[in-house]
Amino acid sequence: MVEESRLKECSYFLVRYVPDIVRDEFLNIGLFLHSPEEEFLDCLFTDDFRRIKRFHPQADTRFLRELQAYFEQQIKEHEANLPGLIQEMRDSYSNLIQLSEPRACLLHDPQAQMPEMFARYVGARVSGAPAPDTRMRIKQRLTEALKLHGVFDHPRFEKRVPATRWTGEGDPFTFDFGYRPLLLAGKPNGHIKLIHALSLKNDPEIADLLSLKMERIRRQEPAELTAVVEALADPRDRTATYAQGVLQESRISLQPLSEVDAYSRSLREELGAV
Repeated sequence: MVEESRLKECSYFLVRYVPDIVRDEFLNIGLFLHSPEEEFLDCLFTDDFRRIKRFHPQADTRFLRELQAYFEQQIKEHEANLPGLIQEMRDSYSNLIQLSEPRACLLHDPQAQMPEMFARYVGARVSGAPAPDTRMRIKQRLTEALKLHGVFDHPRFEKRVPATRWTGEGDPFTFDFGYRPLLLAGKPNGHIKLIHALSLKNDPEIADLLSLKMERIRRQEPAELTAVVEALADPRDRTATYAQGVLQESRISLQPLSEVDAYSRSLREELGAV
Protein backbone atom coordinates (compact mmCIF):
# COMPACT_ATOMS: atom_id res chain seq x y z
CA MET A 1 0.00 0.00 0.00
CA VAL A 2 1.31 3.45 -0.87
CA GLU A 3 2.44 5.33 2.23
CA GLU A 4 0.62 8.55 2.98
CA SER A 5 2.62 11.66 3.77
CA ARG A 6 3.33 12.00 7.48
CA LEU A 7 5.15 14.41 9.71
CA LYS A 8 8.82 13.75 10.37
CA GLU A 9 10.76 14.86 13.43
CA CYS A 10 13.45 17.29 12.31
CA SER A 11 15.69 19.94 13.83
CA TYR A 12 17.04 23.17 12.44
CA PHE A 13 19.92 25.47 13.33
CA LEU A 14 20.21 29.13 12.44
CA VAL A 15 23.58 30.46 11.30
CA ARG A 16 24.35 33.88 12.75
CA TYR A 17 26.78 36.52 11.53
CA VAL A 18 28.26 38.22 14.63
CA PRO A 19 30.74 40.95 13.61
CA ASP A 20 31.12 42.24 17.18
CA ILE A 21 31.05 39.52 19.82
CA VAL A 22 31.24 42.01 22.70
CA ARG A 23 28.06 43.79 21.62
CA ASP A 24 26.41 40.44 20.80
CA GLU A 25 24.54 41.85 17.82
CA PHE A 26 23.88 39.36 15.05
CA LEU A 27 22.12 38.79 11.76
CA ASN A 28 20.68 35.42 10.70
CA ILE A 29 22.37 34.49 7.42
CA GLY A 30 21.78 30.74 7.06
CA LEU A 31 19.91 27.66 8.13
CA PHE A 32 20.74 23.97 8.53
CA LEU A 33 17.92 21.41 8.47
CA HIS A 34 18.43 17.86 9.77
CA SER A 35 16.13 14.85 9.42
CA PRO A 36 17.67 11.93 11.37
CA GLU A 37 15.03 9.51 10.09
CA GLU A 38 16.04 10.11 6.48
CA GLU A 39 19.75 10.77 7.12
CA PHE A 40 19.28 14.16 5.52
CA LEU A 41 21.18 17.36 6.26
CA ASP A 42 21.10 20.44 4.06
CA CYS A 43 22.01 24.09 4.34
CA LEU A 44 20.86 27.33 2.82
CA PHE A 45 22.61 30.70 3.08
CA THR A 46 21.51 34.18 2.15
CA ASP A 47 22.55 35.72 -1.14
CA ASP A 48 21.20 39.15 -0.20
CA PHE A 49 24.53 40.81 0.54
CA ARG A 50 23.07 44.32 0.42
CA ARG A 51 21.16 43.41 3.58
CA ILE A 52 24.37 42.27 5.23
CA LYS A 53 26.16 45.47 4.18
CA ARG A 54 23.39 47.54 5.74
CA PHE A 55 23.86 45.61 8.96
CA HIS A 56 27.68 45.73 8.85
CA PRO A 57 29.26 47.96 6.15
CA GLN A 58 32.71 46.38 6.70
CA ALA A 59 31.45 42.81 6.08
CA ASP A 60 33.71 40.54 4.01
CA THR A 61 31.14 39.55 1.37
CA ARG A 62 33.64 37.36 -0.50
CA PHE A 63 33.96 35.19 2.59
CA LEU A 64 30.19 35.12 3.11
CA ARG A 65 29.54 34.17 -0.53
CA GLU A 66 31.68 31.06 -0.10
CA LEU A 67 29.76 29.69 2.90
CA GLN A 68 27.10 27.86 0.85
CA ALA A 69 29.61 25.89 -1.20
CA TYR A 70 31.87 25.30 1.80
CA PHE A 71 29.17 23.77 3.99
CA GLU A 72 27.72 21.74 1.11
CA GLN A 73 31.19 20.21 0.77
CA GLN A 74 31.34 19.53 4.52
CA ILE A 75 28.01 17.70 4.36
CA LYS A 76 29.25 15.66 1.41
CA GLU A 77 32.45 14.67 3.21
CA HIS A 78 30.70 13.78 6.48
CA GLU A 79 27.68 11.98 5.07
CA ALA A 80 28.45 8.83 7.06
CA ASN A 81 28.23 10.74 10.35
CA LEU A 82 25.88 13.70 10.04
CA PRO A 83 25.21 14.01 13.81
CA GLY A 84 28.98 14.15 14.33
CA LEU A 85 29.29 16.96 11.79
CA ILE A 86 26.52 18.93 13.50
CA GLN A 87 28.22 18.58 16.88
CA GLU A 88 31.58 19.54 15.38
CA MET A 89 30.08 22.69 13.86
CA ARG A 90 28.38 23.65 17.12
CA ASP A 91 31.70 23.25 18.95
CA SER A 92 33.77 25.05 16.32
CA TYR A 93 31.78 28.14 15.38
CA SER A 94 31.53 30.65 18.20
CA ASN A 95 33.05 33.86 16.85
CA LEU A 96 32.20 35.62 13.57
CA ILE A 97 29.94 32.72 12.51
CA GLN A 98 27.79 31.04 15.16
CA LEU A 99 25.15 28.32 15.22
CA SER A 100 22.03 28.63 17.32
CA GLU A 101 20.79 25.90 19.62
CA PRO A 102 18.83 23.18 17.78
CA ARG A 103 15.11 23.74 17.46
CA ALA A 104 12.67 20.89 16.86
CA CYS A 105 10.09 20.93 14.07
CA LEU A 106 7.70 18.53 12.33
CA LEU A 107 7.76 18.50 8.52
CA HIS A 108 6.10 16.49 5.78
CA ASP A 109 8.90 17.03 3.25
CA PRO A 110 12.10 18.53 4.72
CA GLN A 111 13.72 19.46 1.42
CA ALA A 112 10.61 20.99 -0.13
CA GLN A 113 9.77 22.96 3.01
CA MET A 114 13.30 24.24 3.64
CA PRO A 115 12.98 27.40 1.47
CA GLU A 116 9.79 28.33 3.36
CA MET A 117 11.60 27.94 6.70
CA PHE A 118 14.54 29.93 5.37
CA ALA A 119 12.27 32.79 4.30
CA ARG A 120 10.62 32.81 7.73
CA TYR A 121 13.79 32.84 9.85
CA VAL A 122 16.44 34.38 7.57
CA GLY A 123 14.77 36.17 4.66
CA ALA A 124 14.00 35.74 0.99
CA ARG A 125 16.82 34.66 -1.31
CA VAL A 126 17.51 36.83 -4.35
CA SER A 127 18.11 33.79 -6.57
CA GLY A 128 15.27 31.67 -5.14
CA ALA A 129 15.46 28.06 -3.97
CA PRO A 130 18.71 26.13 -4.62
CA ALA A 131 18.87 23.65 -7.48
CA PRO A 132 18.67 19.91 -6.67
CA ASP A 133 22.31 19.46 -7.66
CA THR A 134 23.89 18.04 -4.53
CA ARG A 135 23.92 14.34 -3.71
CA MET A 136 22.04 14.98 -0.45
CA ARG A 137 19.17 16.80 -2.20
CA ILE A 138 18.95 14.18 -4.94
CA LYS A 139 18.88 11.36 -2.40
CA GLN A 140 16.18 13.16 -0.40
CA ARG A 141 13.99 13.53 -3.50
CA LEU A 142 14.53 9.85 -4.33
CA THR A 143 13.64 8.81 -0.77
CA GLU A 144 10.41 10.82 -0.88
CA ALA A 145 9.39 9.14 -4.15
CA LEU A 146 10.20 5.67 -2.81
CA LYS A 147 8.04 6.33 0.23
CA LEU A 148 5.21 7.82 -1.79
CA HIS A 149 5.00 4.73 -4.00
CA GLY A 150 5.26 2.12 -1.25
CA VAL A 151 8.82 0.93 -1.95
CA PHE A 152 10.91 2.32 0.88
CA ASP A 153 9.49 0.10 3.65
CA HIS A 154 9.10 -3.06 1.59
CA PRO A 155 10.76 -5.98 3.47
CA ARG A 156 12.98 -6.86 0.50
CA PHE A 157 14.09 -3.28 -0.12
CA GLU A 158 17.43 -2.66 1.60
CA LYS A 159 18.90 0.63 2.79
CA ARG A 160 22.63 1.33 3.02
CA VAL A 161 23.88 -1.81 1.26
CA PRO A 162 27.53 -2.40 2.25
CA ALA A 163 29.97 -3.01 -0.60
CA THR A 164 31.89 -5.39 1.67
CA ARG A 165 29.53 -8.17 0.59
CA TRP A 166 31.45 -8.30 -2.67
CA THR A 167 34.65 -6.28 -2.22
CA GLY A 168 35.97 -7.56 1.11
CA GLU A 169 36.20 -6.50 4.73
CA GLY A 170 37.28 -2.92 5.37
CA ASP A 171 35.56 -1.30 2.39
CA PRO A 172 33.64 1.66 3.88
CA PHE A 173 31.45 2.29 0.82
CA THR A 174 27.70 1.72 1.00
CA PHE A 175 25.13 1.91 -1.78
CA ASP A 176 22.01 3.88 -0.94
CA PHE A 177 19.54 1.09 -1.71
CA GLY A 178 19.32 -2.42 -3.14
CA TYR A 179 16.82 -5.19 -3.81
CA ARG A 180 16.32 -8.53 -5.56
CA PRO A 181 13.23 -8.82 -7.79
CA LEU A 182 10.69 -11.61 -7.44
CA LEU A 183 11.08 -14.88 -9.30
CA LEU A 184 9.32 -14.64 -12.65
CA ALA A 185 7.51 -17.61 -14.17
CA GLY A 186 9.46 -19.96 -11.95
CA LYS A 187 12.80 -18.76 -13.32
CA PRO A 188 15.46 -17.12 -11.15
CA ASN A 189 15.41 -13.35 -11.54
CA GLY A 190 16.90 -12.49 -8.19
CA HIS A 191 20.20 -10.88 -9.09
CA ILE A 192 21.04 -7.81 -7.06
CA LYS A 193 19.90 -4.40 -8.26
CA LEU A 194 21.59 -1.43 -6.57
CA ILE A 195 20.62 2.25 -6.49
CA HIS A 196 22.82 5.23 -5.68
CA ALA A 197 22.25 8.98 -5.88
CA LEU A 198 24.85 11.43 -7.14
CA SER A 199 25.20 14.72 -8.96
CA LEU A 200 26.79 14.53 -12.40
CA LYS A 201 27.73 18.19 -12.03
CA ASN A 202 29.32 17.93 -8.58
CA ASP A 203 30.31 14.27 -7.99
CA PRO A 204 32.57 13.02 -10.81
CA GLU A 205 34.67 11.19 -8.20
CA ILE A 206 31.60 9.19 -7.13
CA ALA A 207 31.00 8.22 -10.77
CA ASP A 208 34.57 6.90 -10.95
CA LEU A 209 34.09 5.03 -7.68
CA LEU A 210 30.81 3.44 -8.78
CA SER A 211 32.47 2.24 -11.96
CA LEU A 212 35.21 0.48 -9.99
CA LYS A 213 32.77 -1.01 -7.47
CA MET A 214 30.52 -2.46 -10.15
CA GLU A 215 33.47 -4.01 -11.94
CA ARG A 216 34.38 -5.88 -8.75
CA ILE A 217 30.81 -6.83 -7.87
CA ARG A 218 30.15 -8.29 -11.33
CA ARG A 219 33.12 -10.60 -10.85
CA GLN A 220 31.15 -12.16 -7.99
CA GLU A 221 27.62 -12.23 -9.46
CA PRO A 222 25.39 -10.56 -12.05
CA ALA A 223 24.46 -7.11 -10.81
CA GLU A 224 22.83 -3.90 -11.99
CA LEU A 225 23.21 -0.35 -10.74
CA THR A 226 20.99 2.65 -11.34
CA ALA A 227 22.47 6.09 -10.70
CA VAL A 228 19.80 8.64 -9.80
CA VAL A 229 21.02 12.05 -10.99
CA GLU A 230 19.72 15.62 -11.16
CA ALA A 231 19.34 15.49 -14.97
CA LEU A 232 21.18 14.16 -17.98
CA ALA A 233 24.36 16.08 -18.70
CA ASP A 234 24.36 19.35 -20.58
CA PRO A 235 26.99 18.88 -23.33
CA ARG A 236 28.44 22.27 -22.37
CA ASP A 237 29.20 21.04 -18.85
CA ARG A 238 32.44 19.10 -19.16
CA THR A 239 32.36 17.71 -15.63
CA ALA A 240 28.80 16.39 -15.93
CA THR A 241 29.51 15.00 -19.41
CA TYR A 242 32.59 13.22 -18.08
CA ALA A 243 30.69 11.68 -15.15
CA GLN A 244 27.83 10.58 -17.39
CA GLY A 245 30.28 8.96 -19.82
CA VAL A 246 31.99 7.03 -17.02
CA LEU A 247 28.66 5.64 -15.81
CA GLN A 248 27.43 4.70 -19.27
CA GLU A 249 30.71 2.97 -20.18
CA SER A 250 30.31 0.89 -17.02
CA ARG A 251 26.77 -0.16 -17.98
CA ILE A 252 25.28 1.85 -15.11
CA SER A 253 21.76 3.09 -15.84
CA LEU A 254 20.96 6.78 -15.44
CA GLN A 255 17.71 7.91 -13.86
CA PRO A 256 17.03 11.69 -13.85
CA LEU A 257 14.99 13.17 -11.01
CA SER A 258 12.27 14.27 -13.43
CA GLU A 259 11.35 10.59 -13.91
CA VAL A 260 11.87 9.39 -10.35
CA ASP A 261 8.16 8.81 -9.69
CA ALA A 262 7.76 6.52 -12.69
CA TYR A 263 10.99 4.77 -11.69
CA SER A 264 9.70 4.21 -8.14
CA ARG A 265 6.46 2.72 -9.49
CA SER A 266 8.49 0.29 -11.61
CA LEU A 267 10.41 -0.81 -8.50
CA ARG A 268 7.12 -1.39 -6.72
CA GLU A 269 6.04 -3.75 -9.48
CA GLU A 270 9.37 -5.62 -9.42
CA LEU A 271 9.01 -6.13 -5.67
CA GLY A 272 5.46 -7.36 -6.06
CA ALA A 273 4.09 -4.50 -3.94
CA VAL A 274 1.06 -3.84 -6.15
